[in-house]
Amino acid sequence: MRVIPVVDIKNGVAVQARAGNREKYKPVESVLTTSLNPIQVANALKKLNARELYVADLDAIERSGSNLGSVLGIKELGFDVLFDCGISGVEDLEKLLDIGRPVIGTETLSSLEELAKITRVCETVLSLDFKGDGLLTKIEELRGVEIEELIKTLSSYDIAEIIYLDLERVGMSCGMREEVIKRMVQATSIPLLVGGGINDISDIRRMQALGVSGVLVATAIHRGRITKEDLLPDVPLSQ
Repeated sequence: MRVIPVVDIKNGVAVQARAGNREKYKPVESVLTTSLNPIQVANALKKLNARELYVADLDAIERSGSNLGSVLGIKELGFDVLFDCGISGVEDLEKLLDIGRPVIGTETLSSLEELAKITRVCETVLSLDFKGDGLLTKIEELRGVEIEELIKTLSSYDIAEIIYLDLERVGMSCGMREEVIKRMVQATSIPLLVGGGINDISDIRRMQALGVSGVLVATAIHRGRITKEDLLPDVPLSQ
């Protein structure tokens, strides 16, 4: 089970994501560091034994700016980086592939044709960006379909990993939608990462029991509910 800390960046600082309402995101408050510098926050996470980070450039996702310098600085700390910078098509990948593994979010992906092109040039991590029951997407073919049909459609592409991200639960520490996640695991052999709602290590263990490959976590770490010991790569989560 991979426990992957998340760094969300907006207007040059690390922010605390909450319920997907990006206009209301506030600077992160953390037991790890008083710094709001994304690179310093990432360095604090490195001291917790984190080896992999998910980094979201929220300004790039919303087409209002870029925090690429911070993302590059995080990469230089030695992390394996999953990064979401609002990729809509294959042309957006230029100069990005050296940073890490780009995350292609349904929120910004322009078409399934572009997804096919992306899979031909890089190992593709596809994020299913939900807000509650609704998939955030511009792609008509993906709207309003059952989760199994959605997974079946997307699994026909050469996708390395799928992320199920429930933005409505991000930062809320309210637990996961376990029945939906169980259905997704059963619908595909592609490794599944999940994010949104993790409260503590018990939630992570439940995800592991369902067959999830990894979890994205931010609030629980910054509030001290996920500890250094929980992030040790050789410590089994199952009890």
